[in-house]
Amino acid sequence: MTEDACVLDAEQRVLVETTIAEHCRIRGWELHEVNCRTNHLHVVVSADRHPDEVRKQFKAWCTRRLKELHRKRSCGIVDVVRENWWAERGSRRYINDEESLEAAVLYVRDGQDRH
Repeated sequence: MTEDACVLDAEQRVLVETTIAEHCRIRGWELHEVNCRTNHLHVVVSADRHPDEVRKQFKAWCTRRLKELHRKRSCGIVDVVRENWWAERGSRRYINDEESLEAAVLYVRDGQDRH
C-alpha cells in the first residue's frame, strides 16, 4: 500500500459488502459469500471473468462508494480523501468442486475470528 493501513469502520464495512453484492447482481455473477473485515475483505464468487478482473472491478467500485461516503460524512468540507483503500494485489484461488466451494464459504462466513 502507498498510504497508511486502512481500517474500515462498521458503516464502511456494510457499504463494501453491499457494493460487492450489487456489482455481482448487475454483472450476473453468483455471490456465494462476502465478509468485509476492518482491514481485509473475503469474497467467494462465480464469475465469467478472470479473477484479476473481478478483483479489479470490486476494488474500483468499492473505492468509489467509500469516497462518496467520505464526502457525505465531511458535509462538503474540503478534506483529504484517501486515494488507496486496498492493497495493490490480493490473493485469489480457483475453486474446482462443490466440496472446496463449501469449505471456502464456511471459512469466509465463520472462520474469520478464529485466527
